[in-house]
Amino acid sequence: MLNTQSLNTLLLEVIISSKNEHVFIRDLSDLTLQIIFDAWWVSVNVDSKRLIAWNNSRHATSWRFYLHCGIEETGNPAIICIVCHQVLHHPSEYGTSSIGKHFLAKSHIAKLNKLT
Repeated sequence: MLNTQSLNTLLLEVIISSKNEHVFIRDLSDLTLQIIFDAWWVSVNVDSKRLIAWNNSRHATSWRFYLHCGIEETGNPAIICIVCHQVLHHPSEYGTSSIGKHFLAKSHIAKLNKLT
């Protein structure tokens, strides 16, 4: 695997998921960090033909609970819940049904209740 530090990934926000995976966050508010993230993602997915819609505007209110990310160890695109840190497949690959189902999961609701 490519040395991710050579791409300045030290600048990217890292969140530890509920399953102890390190995920790089794709910060939609900072163009420099988006470029660094995109360079990392392309470098670990060199042979992939996957087209991920990182910049699609999200209108559903549920999107305020998720961040776009990539799993450091595998390079897989994902989204992470900011409430319980569960990583879900990126909707560009599998659709959005997992987002709605996640909101109804007991573990998510328990964590949300603990925070409020």
